[in-house]
Amino acid sequence: MDWSSMPADTMICAAKKITLRDVVMSVAQGADSAENVRETLGMQEGDEGLEHLHGIVEVFLPVIRDLQSGACGGGCGGGCSGCSGSCH
Repeated sequence: MDWSSMPADTMICAAKKITLRDVVMSVAQGADSAENVRETLGMQEGDEGLEHLHGIVEVFLPVIRDLQSGACGGGCGGGCSGCSGSCH
């Protein structure tokens, strides 16, 4: 599944009302593994959606780390405010 193109309100665990946004926010707030996300969101073994956590973390963790460090990840060519202080 291409998690990077899924809407933020994609339901990961309907029973606990956990969305993709919740998982990504958990990563942004410091969860750096599927297990950490599971614990942060209060998910338990057998919960719907657990099988997706690793894939979601794998997609979003590198991007979030780049954003938090101020790195552009090569996509902006140095022209964004996070890289050089000026936009073009």
